[in-house]
Amino acid sequence: MSSPDELTATVFGAVQALSNTRKANLLLDTALALIAAGQYGPDVENYLEVYLRTPDLPRNHVVKALLARGNARKAGGESLLAKAEQDFRTVLKLDPSNPEIQHHLRREREKVKIHFAHDPASARAPVEVWERIASFIPRYHLRTWLFVSAFHRDIAVRLIFHTLDLYFGGDDQEALNRGLDVFDRAKADPVFASRVKSLRLHWAYEEGDMLDLMIRIFRSALPAFKALRDFEWIGYPEMRAEMVQTILASHPHLHGLGLVGWHFDAIGVSSFPSLRKFTLRAEDDDGFAPMAEIRAVLDRNARTLRHLVLGAYLARHHSWDAVFQSSVIRTLTHLDLVDTRISQLVLGRVAHASALVSLTLHGTFEDVKGATVIFAGDHVLDEGEGGGRQHTLLPHLHSFRFLLVGHDDQHPLYAAVAAFLAHRPLLRRLDLGSCPWELVRSLLPTLSGLKVLGVRIAHFNSAAAQGLWGALPRGVHALHLTTVVAEQDLNEHAPALRAFPALAFLHLQNTATHRPKPNLVSEREFAQQTEGWVAAARGVARALPGLDFLGWHGEHYVVVRRTGERRPLDGRRENEEEGEAEEEVELKELPCRRHLDCGKGVDVGGEDATWLERKDVPIDYEMPVVS
Repeated sequence: MSSPDELTATVFGAVQALSNTRKANLLLDTALALIAAGQYGPDVENYLEVYLRTPDLPRNHVVKALLARGNARKAGGESLLAKAEQDFRTVLKLDPSNPEIQHHLRREREKVKIHFAHDPASARAPVEVWERIASFIPRYHLRTWLFVSAFHRDIAVRLIFHTLDLYFGGDDQEALNRGLDVFDRAKADPVFASRVKSLRLHWAYEEGDMLDLMIRIFRSALPAFKALRDFEWIGYPEMRAEMVQTILASHPHLHGLGLVGWHFDAIGVSSFPSLRKFTLRAEDDDGFAPMAEIRAVLDRNARTLRHLVLGAYLARHHSWDAVFQSSVIRTLTHLDLVDTRISQLVLGRVAHASALVSLTLHGTFEDVKGATVIFAGDHVLDEGEGGGRQHTLLPHLHSFRFLLVGHDDQHPLYAAVAAFLAHRPLLRRLDLGSCPWELVRSLLPTLSGLKVLGVRIAHFNSAAAQGLWGALPRGVHALHLTTVVAEQDLNEHAPALRAFPALAFLHLQNTATHRPKPNLVSEREFAQQTEGWVAAARGVARALPGLDFLGWHGEHYVVVRRTGERRPLDGRRENEEEGEAEEEVELKELPCRRHLDCGKGVDVGGEDATWLERKDVPIDYEMPVVS
């Protein structure tokens, strides 16, 4: 038998006879065996270091060595950290007041993990931050997240499918098939169904077998939407008692319920016990349900109801006096009266709803002089130096829409409203409809917090333009300008709006300007006029680099920007570095609003723009809404 010294010498001689590659492989195999045996240490570290310095190694072997060393180092570090933490805990038990251990604990609590630039973007910030970012991205642009990564797709899907609008009836077979597909998927995919929080169904069926079939399909799919919080039934036939009971059985704790149609037929709707928002749009009060049912809804939900939307039809007789005798009115935070007659009793109750932060008054005052007195009754209390000003009438208002029908000549009323709104730093959104421009111009400088503005200037000339640009707050986010007569094309004013860098939504509308009609001119003239129409709109978007959505004479577009090749300043390719990247601007037309749409309509990029372009103010019950 050979001695250990002889064996060592023989192995040493054999190793010397090996090629460099085989020597390196021997080092790697030895290091891997020691790591697997839990004997990682300085010797193994040296083996791997020498191995990795060897030239001409196979790539897969180098990868194996790096992974082995990385995992071993990580395991060793974690083991040492665990032992260190155990030592600290022991010290904490022996001497809790020791200043060094207290300092260590504070540092651990304040420690922030550092992410490196080579980490994936999703790992450099918590998911809550990404969700917050996504919430500010319009749904049209958010669709690109579906193709970035699984992480971004999951966030985008939750936001995109939060609210679903499904259309049944009419001639749009594609919309019908899409709605049926959604119902089928909701029944088969609980994860998808759980993402839908708001469901809005648009109906356009006459009584008959087809309606009965669609109702049965809907009833079978409704329980699958287990996370549903808001539901709206829009169109005809209106929601009736049997459907109320169906929804009540599957979703008794809805937060929001909307009924939009020609009549109020929803007998039993007052059985919902925890509504936070209730919407009723009905042409008149001759439906199957008594109007006392509305008062019952308010009283039953007195503890939770904060947002009330009531709409009627000005051409028909109606009254909300009985409804507004409910005690709930004074606790509302959001109130919208749309296309309705507003009595002195109703306006008086509104004036005492001191918790209101958002108010829409659209329609006709039965007593104009009485309304003027109510608005003029507001007083501003000066709380002293540095204390600000406090209004006595609706002091917390941050959104106010005032669109009157048939009161254009009531200057005292508008003057009282302007005085009521002046010096409100909390006011963020404002639309005064036909209020004289002179009153609006003097009001705007007093509203330091204004971000959203709808303004109508009947005769828009250079003086009016300069007055508007000078009065607008620099931080305005959304602007809708309506005019009847304009001395020059509205797109020519776009460069002046560069002074408002936060402007993301802009709607320029001349009521006398419309898209070219193919039946009024020749084919060639129609093509030329259409090209001019689109070019003018594109020019507005190109002049305002921060604009995301554009309204152009009643139509809505998404602004899509692409950066093209760098353009040389002197036209020579070799001087490209001195030029600027040329931006391509494309306008994607959004679908026109549908008949009986309410509240949301098309997505125009956020709550501010949605409020400004709201689709149910006003509403046309006789003709389809096309703009």
